[in-house]
Amino acid sequence: MSRHLGRSGRLAAVAIGAATLSLGSLVLASPSASSSTLAPRSTSTVLKLNHFLCYHVVARGFKPPTNVLLQNWLQPTPFAPTFGTVSTHCNPAVKQVTVNGAVKTYKIIYPDAHLLCWQISYKFGARPVYLTNQFGKGVMTTTGGPTSLCLPSWKKRSGPPNVVKPTAPPNLDHFACYPLAPATSKPVFILPPVVKVADEFSALRLQSVKIDQPNLLCIPTTKIASGVRYTVHNKNDLSLTCFPITPTTYWKSFFDENQFGQGELFPTSQTSSSGGLLEELCVPTAAHIG
Repeated sequence: MSRHLGRSGRLAAVAIGAATLSLGSLVLASPSASSSTLAPRSTSTVLKLNHFLCYHVVARGFKPPTNVLLQNWLQPTPFAPTFGTVSTHCNPAVKQVTVNGAVKTYKIIYPDAHLLCWQISYKFGARPVYLTNQFGKGVMTTTGGPTSLCLPSWKKRSGPPNVVKPTAPPNLDHFACYPLAPATSKPVFILPPVVKVADEFSALRLQSVKIDQPNLLCIPTTKIASGVRYTVHNKNDLSLTCFPITPTTYWKSFFDENQFGQGELFPTSQTSSSGGLLEELCVPTAAHIG
């Protein structure tokens, strides 16, 4: 999420209370286990996960601690990434698709659980990964080390959240995000021509977007900072596969708070290598090493 996220168009300053959001649930297929995979996933123990709309942002007021260690199923040995600046903010989102004439809506599960992501770098080789989500399943390749670390975060429109305890939403993992590339020349996922999305920035009004093949895989990750270990809720928790989409509505500024502090955020436009404006739709995904 550190290099592909952004949006353009008229800025919208729309506030909305969490009470207007409805809860929903997700049902994902799980790949079978083998010697190279994680254990089979259980819907009774896996933490349910929102869809997210993610925006490129600049920020002021945060300070990551030194000597942060990360660990996940792709990199089981703890490693110390180099931190850059805040790069991305992600809102819980509604997704709606039409398949064979039937409309399917995926609602928000945890309306207060946001993500704020920092650019990070750490040298790591390419790995094949098997992905299963609502757009299909197949093998892709992580092309290098993680490019961002996303922290569970509180968000507020008018000023700092000032949440004393807990300092982050308790129903959301940390995520390390890895760049993705196709493993073959054929598209991995079958994508509808139009997907409708909505979040707090659009006052839950659905907006039509075009979607491209994914470019990021965000994996639940344990973070160790200042001697405190923030573990993944369950070893089989879902990952997020992030798909570039055309821009939607966003606010001019807002505030986030997490374990790295609190500060003000300002969404900005960012373009792809071909010059198109981008943001991301991140979809809950069952993932393991392919």
